[in-house]
Amino acid sequence: MSTEAAINGFKTTVSYERQIWILEGALRDESRYPLIKYSSLVRLSSPTSLIDVQLMSNATDDTETTSRGLELKYLTSRYRQLKTLALRAEINRLRKELKLEVNH
Repeated sequence: MSTEAAINGFKTTVSYERQIWILEGALRDESRYPLIKYSSLVRLSSPTSLIDVQLMSNATDDTETTSRGLELKYLTSRYRQLKTLALRAEINRLRKELKLEVNH
């Protein structure tokens, strides 16, 4: 097992019975006053068993709007196709609106 760590992320590799598993993660603060913005990523992959799953999220907040997003990407086992599921939400406080978006 090996682990690499940095201020904004990590990567861990585990080898077990000819299987290799990689777990990666990151958290970033991309804020610029007055905008508050965070993003994160978690990924689990295994080149030997052809598994690759990523979960990404973001959060943004400013004086008018608040938004959140979540995206899941994965490879299908049968045809090795990359699939994406996404959920996004935005609240506009000035207009008193809520927007929801779901993609697959």
